[in-house]
Amino acid sequence: MSKYSEIYKNISQILLAEFGVSDEYIKGEYRLNGDILDNRLEVFELTLNVENEYQIGIDENLITEKTTFGDLVKIVENAL
Repeated sequence: MSKYSEIYKNISQILLAEFGVSDEYIKGEYRLNGDILDNRLEVFELTLNVENEYQIGIDENLITEKTTFGDLVKIVENAL
């Protein structure tokens, strides 16, 4: 399994565990804010969960209204 695939799967599991979002609502091209999660606060909480999971810091300027799930996976992949 590629690093991208592993990160994709792990963040999907965080979304399910913390926000009740199942796999059918998670696609790489879906925007975090609006398509997957309801608001910016949830996106912020997800970002914190991901930072804690991977022990990384994510520049808040990288997470915008247009950031997709795939973008987040790539941000994490690049930070590792």
